[in-house]
Amino acid sequence: MFQRLKKAGIVASVFAIAFFIIKIILKNAYVMSIIYRWFED
Repeated sequence: MFQRLKKAGIVASVFAIAFFIIKIILKNAYVMSIIYRWFED
């Protein structure tokens, strides 16, 4: 029981970290595209 819970917790934290990193990358990409658009004009 505890082994399964521990494994689920590890998987959940890995997914949470991956989601957090993806969110940061997407936000940075969005900001960079806005800045790039400013410099394009």
